[in-house]
Amino acid sequence: MHADVERFSFDQGKHFLRVIQQQGRVTLPADGNEQVAILLHHLQALAEDVIGPYGTPSPRTGGIGPGFRIDAPPAGQEAGVFRIGQGRYWVRGRACENDTDGLLYTGQPDLPGPAIPVTGTWLAYLDVWERHLSAAEDDSIREVALGGPDTCTRTRLVWQVRLTDTAPPGRQFDKDDIRNHWDAWEAFLQPAGRGLLAARARRGKGPLEPCVADPAAGYLGPENQLYRVQIHRGSGEEGGPTFTWSRDNGSVVHPLLRLNGTAAVLRDPPRDRRTALPVGTLVEVVDDRSTLLGRPGTLARVKDIDDEGDDYTVVLDTDAGTIEADRHPLLRRWDHPDVDGGGDLPRRAADGALLLTAQDPVGWFTLEDGIQIRFQPPDTADVHYRTGDYWTFPARTATGDITWPADPSGGPADLPPQGVEHFYAPLALLSLVPGQPAAVTADLRTGFHPVRVQ
Repeated sequence: MHADVERFSFDQGKHFLRVIQQQGRVTLPADGNEQVAILLHHLQALAEDVIGPYGTPSPRTGGIGPGFRIDAPPAGQEAGVFRIGQGRYWVRGRACENDTDGLLYTGQPDLPGPAIPVTGTWLAYLDVWERHLSAAEDDSIREVALGGPDTCTRTRLVWQVRLTDTAPPGRQFDKDDIRNHWDAWEAFLQPAGRGLLAARARRGKGPLEPCVADPAAGYLGPENQLYRVQIHRGSGEEGGPTFTWSRDNGSVVHPLLRLNGTAAVLRDPPRDRRTALPVGTLVEVVDDRSTLLGRPGTLARVKDIDDEGDDYTVVLDTDAGTIEADRHPLLRRWDHPDVDGGGDLPRRAADGALLLTAQDPVGWFTLEDGIQIRFQPPDTADVHYRTGDYWTFPARTATGDITWPADPSGGPADLPPQGVEHFYAPLALLSLVPGQPAAVTADLRTGFHPVRVQ
């Protein structure tokens, strides 16, 4: 999530039960966020232990409840379209709720413009993930009485009924095979090898004398920061994977009133130096559609600022097309400068991001102020970098270092992404014939009976 926080401190491996505030002590937002994360982890684990990996509440009279049941469409609907049953479906302890009776596949609120299948056998499944939302994407979060500043942000559970006609190696579109080997389908939909990253503050060139400081070593930034490294273009796309980075967790965003080509009209002008967009700044044009579909936004450099009239217009050096206001377009600021790399500096890709392939022999990139990162080489068959996956780490002036776990040898550990995590559940098998309604050949849902106290 792109929240403006000092750090993400929840660590499942520590098995903390609660956060305890002490009198007369400083309290940080990270403490409250960690308490929520601890409680949410326990609730989701409990739900999964009781319900199983997925399931919907079912009546005690028998059968499976209507939640997320896949049905043929009403008469007159386009071929290949089907209905999604109203109700609740739990996936890995997360409650997916469909509030619309007879929701059409093409009318899902969190899946814009889904492709309509034409023919063949298809698996309908649930794709579930957590989306971060700020007042830039949902204005109802903002308290207007404050005159502009935002307060807390939110996350919401996104569910999408998706289709696939491709089975994992060794698996087939068979009801029993899917149920008995769903772990293989999950690994196929979200490969385990999503790439690894290590991070560190630059080390000195040799052992230091006790009273000698190496001016080139450590974190040299003037402020405490939460760095974010994020995959922009994933593996398998032309040009190979790319990435972007931010020293503020990518939290500096500006909602747009409208976007037309290179002219981006901001809803509110930048309030201070931290949120400013000086000429040369790299920004990403993001909206609901690109976020929900997991696609990278258009990257551009700020070419000029026009604040003479009633509008505050950011002039971009790249045509970003036209995005309507109902898709909540915004500019997200990234911090890598407008220079091409070489040596330990990452090289710039054609899309404006940075090439993930390392340039120096040991694979370390230098971002700024002694911050260095190292990716797992992407040219390996079992490594699949995915758009939107990210890593964060705090850098602190008091220690001149960053916070990053160590491996057994004492060096920085190679870690998988912190998110975005997707969870999946099978719903139904569909048989499609051109020009005919979708036919459900198997209901793959699982039901459970609510616990009743005697």
